[in-house]
Amino acid sequence: MTGPRLFPGSLWYAYEYSKSDSMKAEAIKWTEKLAPLQTFTQHHDLGFMMYCSYGNAYRLTGNEAYKKILVNSARALSTRFNPTAGVIKSWNSFKSWHGNATYYFPVIIDNMMNLELLFFASKVSGDTSFRHIAVTHALTTMKHHFRPDHSSYHVVCYDSTNGKVVAKETAQGYADNSTWSRGQAWAIYGYTMVYRETKDPVF
Repeated sequence: MTGPRLFPGSLWYAYEYSKSDSMKAEAIKWTEKLAPLQTFTQHHDLGFMMYCSYGNAYRLTGNEAYKKILVNSARALSTRFNPTAGVIKSWNSFKSWHGNATYYFPVIIDNMMNLELLFFASKVSGDTSFRHIAVTHALTTMKHHFRPDHSSYHVVCYDSTNGKVVAKETAQGYADNSTWSRGQAWAIYGYTMVYRETKDPVF
């Protein structure tokens, strides 16, 4: 997943630095391959996939078609938000590494990276529901994903019917009670971005 979702954005940064027309052409080509994902709803990665690519494309070209695709992507991501739990569902299911349970509303710390798409879409469309979802997800994640020392769990699993936390585990870290370094970086970026967008000191 890492390559396809981040590669177009890397090309846009290379173009921004180099001003190379050939680099721009490649960035456009690889970005536009992702257009069908603007209606994708099967997992949370829309921010990674679409904001890294189309977000940078719109920022550097001003192409209005790209803005529309970003708003559509935010709308697709929003379908995974559960107002009872107050979070965006990451995966459709998560089987515990311990082999004793499968959870159907897992939320991973990575999801903080997807909120930037929602803030952008809210600003350019005027639809405040996107911003509401982003802020609510950030607040709920702050409440449940962090330990007293501010390290983060990777996966927090919720009961979608009542919003209660039913498990705190890992899928890519060393152990449930360790901190997955990339996930911690997602959190640092995510909360820095949420503060930038809200100026709320809680973040």
